[in-house]
Amino acid sequence: MKPRRGPIETFSVAVDASTKKVLKAHADRLFDGNMSAMISAFGREAEKRDAMHWLIQDAGGSVLTAELRAELASEFHGPKKRRRRAA
Repeated sequence: MKPRRGPIETFSVAVDASTKKVLKAHADRLFDGNMSAMISAFGREAEKRDAMHWLIQDAGGSVLTAELRAELASEFHGPKKRRRRAA
């Protein structure tokens, strides 16, 4: 885990119990239980997504139509497989 850079700020959030359980499990699995490190990672990821969004908008936006998106998604995921019934 990287040491903190600069001063820190605290804030509180309110989530439902099931969301808290999911977040806690995620922090336990990937951040040694450190919720602050997890939230910091979420913030860095949001920053990257905002930058990507800006780049796409600056370039004139997405040129994909809904139909092309659906076609690409089906190619990526492949045809749906049929499940065999147990004999």
